[in-house]
Amino acid sequence: MADVAILSSNSSSLPPSSSVGTVPVEQAIFTSAQTTSKDGYQLVAWSHGINAEDARQLAIWGPAHDSMIAEDPADVSLNFHPLGKDKYCISRTMLGTAEYSGRGGRQVYTHCFVVRAAGFARFHNDPFRIVSAALAIRDLRPGAELPTDLPTLTMLPSGPPVEPGLIRFFDSPSQQQTLVAWFHHALSSRKLLFTGSYTDRYLSVFFNLLPVSVRPCFPFSTRLRYSPRRDFRLIGLGNDLEEQKKAARQEGFSVFPFDSVARTPDLSRHPWATWVQVALCQKDPDEAARLIGELPLSTQPGNLASLGNRLRMAFSGKRRKEEPSQVAPTPFVDQPKREEPEQSALDPLLQLVERSLDGDISALEQLTSAWETPRSAAREAQREQCAEHFLKLARERAPSERSSMAVEILSLILHATP
Repeated sequence: MADVAILSSNSSSLPPSSSVGTVPVEQAIFTSAQTTSKDGYQLVAWSHGINAEDARQLAIWGPAHDSMIAEDPADVSLNFHPLGKDKYCISRTMLGTAEYSGRGGRQVYTHCFVVRAAGFARFHNDPFRIVSAALAIRDLRPGAELPTDLPTLTMLPSGPPVEPGLIRFFDSPSQQQTLVAWFHHALSSRKLLFTGSYTDRYLSVFFNLLPVSVRPCFPFSTRLRYSPRRDFRLIGLGNDLEEQKKAARQEGFSVFPFDSVARTPDLSRHPWATWVQVALCQKDPDEAARLIGELPLSTQPGNLASLGNRLRMAFSGKRRKEEPSQVAPTPFVDQPKREEPEQSALDPLLQLVERSLDGDISALEQLTSAWETPRSAAREAQREQCAEHFLKLARERAPSERSSMAVEILSLILHATP
C-alpha cells in the first residue's frame, strides 16, 4: 500500500489547517456500554470534528450485538461507505470483551474513521490507505477500558494513485484468474455478495486497479451480517450459509464464490476486467499503473467499458512500437540451431491458440498460465512455435470483433504481431 506520513496522533487541539498539506481524519467508537447517558450500543467516544449529524448517522449504521458473521475475536470486518453528502466512513469491526449485560457473547466493537470528500481525494479515494495509516498510528483493538475522548488524526498522504507493486501482488495464475473474474462480477452487478475463503487483499488490489474517481462508488463490508440498513454494494459473508441465503433473497443480488470461481465462457467479459487481465499477463506494472493513474477525475462507472478497451489497445500499441524490428539473417552465416519442442507437449498449446482465436476466454487464460513456469530453451521454443501458428491463423481468418480482441491479447502473450 502507499506510504502515509503520520504527523500527529494527538492533535485534537489543532485546527485542521494547522499543518500545510495534511488531512484531518476524525474518529468515533461504536459499541455496547453503560454510560452516564444510556445503556447499550452507542457512540462511546468521538473526536471534535464529529458533528451531531455524523453521530446520528453512525449510530444508525453501527453494527450491534451478533453483527459479526464469525465468533473469532481475531476476526475483523473492514467497512467503507459514504457518510452524508460530503464525507466517507472507513471502519474496522471486531469482537471486544464480554457483554456487560450478561446476555452472553462479546460486545461488537467498531472503530470509525471519518474524512471529508476533499481529504479522501488526497488519499486517491482508497479506503485501504486510511486503514493502513490508522494501524500505523495506534493499536485499534479494544482495550480493557473504553476511551471517553478521541483526538483528530492528522496525516500526510503520499504515494501514486496506483501502486505498481499491488498489481503484481497475486502472481499465481489461479489467483490472477480469480481477480479477473472478480472484476467482471463486481463491475457487472448492482450488488454483489462474495463468499468463501477470501482475503481483504483482493479488495485492496481491486481498489488499486480502479480509476481514482470510480473508487467511492463501491461501498463494502467484509464480515458483517447482511442488514438492509447498511447499503453496501460489495458484501462479504464468508462461509455463513444462513446469511448467504437471507441476503440472496434480496432482489438484484449476485453471488461470487471465491472457493469455486466460474470463468466467463467467452468474450462477454466486462472490458475493464479484460484490460486487468492484459496488465497482469504482460508483467509491466509501472506502465499499467501509469495508464490507470492518468485517467481523468471525471471518469464515471459507465465509462469503464470503453476505457478498458482503449487502455488495452494503448498498451498493445506501445509494446509493438518498442518491439525491435525483425532483421533477416545474414546470408552464409551459420545460425544457431533452434531447439525443437517435443510434439506431444506442443500440440495442446497449439490447440489453445486455435481455441483462443475462436473467442474461448478460458483458453486465453490457460495460455497465460503456460508461460508462468521458469524460462528454458524448450519453453521458449514452444512459445516460438505457438507464435508462428498464431500468425498463420490470424492472417488466414477474416477479422471479427471477437477475433480482434483475441488477436491483441495473444500478441501480448506470445510477443508476436500479425
